[in-house]
Amino acid sequence: MKRILGVIITVAVVVVVLSESEPRGRGEIIGDNTPVPAVGELGGPDRVLSPPELTTWIEGRRLFDHDFHMDEGLGSPEYNGDSCRACHQFPAIGGHGGLDLNVSRFGDDGFGTQPFMNLPGGQAASKFRRVDIGGREEIPMNATVFEQRQTPPLFGLGQVDSIFETAILAGQDPTDADGDGIFGVARMVSVAGLVEVGRFGWKNQVPRLADFVRDAMGGECGITVPDNGRGFGILMDDDGTPDPELTTQDLNKIAFFLQHLAPPPRAGSTDPAVALGETLFAQVGCVKCHKPSLPGLEGDVPLYSDLLLHNVLGPSFRGMAEPGADVGMYGTPPLWGARLSAPYFHDGRAETIADAIGMHQGEAAGVIAAFNLLSPSDQQALIDFVMDL
Repeated sequence: MKRILGVIITVAVVVVVLSESEPRGRGEIIGDNTPVPAVGELGGPDRVLSPPELTTWIEGRRLFDHDFHMDEGLGSPEYNGDSCRACHQFPAIGGHGGLDLNVSRFGDDGFGTQPFMNLPGGQAASKFRRVDIGGREEIPMNATVFEQRQTPPLFGLGQVDSIFETAILAGQDPTDADGDGIFGVARMVSVAGLVEVGRFGWKNQVPRLADFVRDAMGGECGITVPDNGRGFGILMDDDGTPDPELTTQDLNKIAFFLQHLAPPPRAGSTDPAVALGETLFAQVGCVKCHKPSLPGLEGDVPLYSDLLLHNVLGPSFRGMAEPGADVGMYGTPPLWGARLSAPYFHDGRAETIADAIGMHQGEAAGVIAAFNLLSPSDQQALIDFVMDL
């Protein structure tokens, strides 16, 4: 108990220190005249865009890079970064963020003795706070559990957005009918009185890419957005800047940029070990959750995910819960581009693919047992295959 409280207090101190400084951004680096990478390259479009589309894509990229200032509504009053690019920048704009960009979520599980409960005001503890409109806010002392959340890459999200809901739902096995120990379930999200399948966020809490943009503008930057009736984003705040602080037109430009941000290309190794690793990846059962592809509007999307929730952390794991996504339940992260997005897991505690494999528990126990039976050279071949994605 003392160790957990010590960790919580340490994180609280870190948040307080950061709240007194400006974000460690690099300044705006993208302008309308910044060269556009070739189609299919990292940070480039996913297809040839028409001249009007390219103009919109470039404008969306610039807005994604834009450093918001307090007179534009930055913070409400908390925020995690002053731009989208501040967290999504490696190895190209739209990519992932390092461990120093992790954010923390806090809750109460009675030090592991009771079901998880949200604290008053929710789970999030933002990294920064505007000192001009309320000073700083320390983490509640009744927090008994916390977890880190890592910034995921955004490459190819437009293709993920195109995947048919029916294809995601078809992969569910909530009762483990096939007896393989894997219970994948879809995250069902209520939106404007209807139920939709969630696919974005570590707990698949956001159903559509446009929702993701609105949600992130509020949750990460504290920027208010117009009401479109779907319930995502912050609609108003009291920071003195007229609401909404971002127009529908600009939101649509950012969404268009992400809609057509190319997925990460395969490395394309011709090493026979990589081909062997692909066979072993299927043989041991990794494909049960990391499905090579799912059908979308324009064909199969090779994301290596089933877009379902699984618990691969084991019964002793303590973390956050949400309606429809209990403690330990996370969406299967796509493996395309895995070689470019270390570290791994929702909190970034796996430095390598080998570490990530070794940390799988719970529903993945059978798969890991099969992996452990492989020879060291076969295990490395499987890892080489994942690192080629």
